[in-house]
Amino acid sequence: MFGPSLFRTLIFGSGSILSGVTEKIIKLTELVSVSPQSETINEVLFYGSEYEEKKKQLGLNNLFCIYYVIIQASFTIDVCVPSLTSDTISKCLINVQKKNKVKIRIVVHNEHGNYDCFLKSDIEVKVIKSKLKMEHEYLLIDASPEQEAIAVIGSLDYEVARVNSNRDTTIITSEPIVIEALKREFDRVWISSDT
Repeated sequence: MFGPSLFRTLIFGSGSILSGVTEKIIKLTELVSVSPQSETINEVLFYGSEYEEKKKQLGLNNLFCIYYVIIQASFTIDVCVPSLTSDTISKCLINVQKKNKVKIRIVVHNEHGNYDCFLKSDIEVKVIKSKLKMEHEYLLIDASPEQEAIAVIGSLDYEVARVNSNRDTTIITSEPIVIEALKREFDRVWISSDT
């Protein structure tokens, strides 16, 4: 796991591509790694700009924040998205499962994706085939009563080509009431018979 000092070194040593998100990453690093029970995490990541370079930088910075939160998982990751075709996020989830021995469950509406890779890596996948399309876009990190959980809600387009094409937001939060509601919904969808 990254410690705050190592993470600061990585950020400051990485050049201008990460400079715009340094404060958010450091705050997340300190809250997640050092004292997760002392403060609530509430960060909003915005995507899009009229300026091409700014738009690219925002997208990459936001991806870096989201990936950092994912690699902090110690016990569980629950992913609920319409589809998961991103090779980048797929590799990230597989690597976290192997490295941290995290239990990962993925619920998708769409059958297109890297599901064979997930299954080979002991990651559970449930494909929803109902006529009513599931449009949830969130993931939960360590969402159990015994753990400090984090939710990543909103735009989860984890490929560089997609994060730079729209104005959008992603919310990162550890608010218990939000985590509990999302966990209930994930569990409801997970045990539903819409397969």
